Amino acid sequence: MDDGSPRWADRDAQRWGRIAAVVAAVGDALASRAWTPQAGSEIFGDVEVPGYPGDLTQTEQKIVGEWFNYAEAVRVDPWWDQLENGRHRLWRTLPFFGDALVPICGSALGYANAADAIAMGPSWPQTFSTQLHEVNASVAFDATDPVNVNFRRSMEQASAGHFPSPV
Repeated sequence: MDDGSPRWADRDAQRWGRIAAVVAAVGDALASRAWTPQAGSEIFGDVEVPGYPGDLTQTEQKIVGEWFNYAEAVRVDPWWDQLENGRHRLWRTLPFFGDALVPICGSALGYANAADAIAMGPSWPQTFSTQLHEVNASVAFDATDPVNVNFRRSMEQASAGHFPSPV
């Protein structure tokens, strides 16, 4: 909020270090593809993390769950200067991640599918080509990280007019 008051009254009651540890563990599991697809879904899966959810309160569990829920994910594409969502959660947890990778969801690739390509029109690959150029120009983008390698590969596929795998 602009008035400086906390967005959530119980913000300071959360154990942000524990939240960050679980978020990092889930992110590592997703990055290593150590997840089980949910039946009937191409994009949703389950991850098992030791101690979760037992070590977290109900509110802390909700915070972790929302981190990986597309609608509420901590989200930004590498070429944007500002987070699209989740900045308060990121600000509260960032001091606790240490050397762990911080999972961040991108938005652009969510539109690399048949239905959205029709809505964008025949030049839809050009949008992804422009974004790929911005990824390649970004000094903050770690092109050696395995998840980022997959992200970049998917951006290349979309810029060539192909739909990348949603996972």
